Amino acid sequence: MQIQEVFDRRRFVFLDGGMGTQLQQRGLQPGQKPELAALEMPDVLTAIHRDYAAAGADILLANTFGANAKKLAGCGHSVEEVVSASIACARRAGQETGALVALDIGPLGELLAPAGTLAFEDAYEEFAQIIRAGAAAGADLVFLETMTDLYELKAAILAAKENCSLPVFTSMSFESRGRTFTGCTVESYAVTAAGLGADAIGINCSLGPAEILPFAQRLCRSVPAGLPVFVKPNAGLPNPDGSYNLDAAGFAAQMQEYAATGISM
Repeated sequence: MQIQEVFDRRRFVFLDGGMGTQLQQRGLQPGQKPELAALEMPDVLTAIHRDYAAAGADILLANTFGANAKKLAGCGHSVEEVVSASIACARRAGQETGALVALDIGPLGELLAPAGTLAFEDAYEEFAQIIRAGAAAGADLVFLETMTDLYELKAAILAAKENCSLPVFTSMSFESRGRTFTGCTVESYAVTAAGLGADAIGINCSLGPAEILPFAQRLCRSVPAGLPVFVKPNAGLPNPDGSYNLDAAGFAAQMQEYAATGISM
């Protein structure tokens, strides 16, 4: 899979929507690991992917966000087993529409040294394990998302570039002040990710479309010419009861503002 194949399809490439909220609505119980859905409720997971594909998603993110060795410890299943089953569910769902399947990878859940105790080399190896499993399972691309630490993102990009030949999409989450949780700016992220060879650079999670818009505009101005930029906002921040104030129509209306920014997805 060459990166251009993804973007030759049409002017805008459409990503899917939330996974955790859908799993909760369809039976995921408190305390149940969402990463095990492909093994414990595969029909439900496949149906979620299929609904997104039918709604127009060109890329389906496999349910592998937290499928790393630390988060799966003690669950009785290996990283390889969880990743393979999750990729298979997304692949089945996308067969009718031809949607691509992304190996979705989130943060490891532990801060890297010196801010934390996780060594860079250990983080690299954890990411590499997931990436090798995803490539072996037939993923079309690697989607590194919801990153807040630029150093951790560097470990993930290097692991992807050195352990597979798939396109690598990267995405960080920014707070309302315009920086990530660890203080990274949009511009620093853009330059670093591009320099490390990311094939597409984006922003996801945390805030809603209206709040992320100025950050997306800054990102489009900061990446090298021709490098695809994407956004995957939340429906704003959730209320204490888990509900959201922004409905589908409001979300779509706010997303229309992005058409003129230069984003690709």
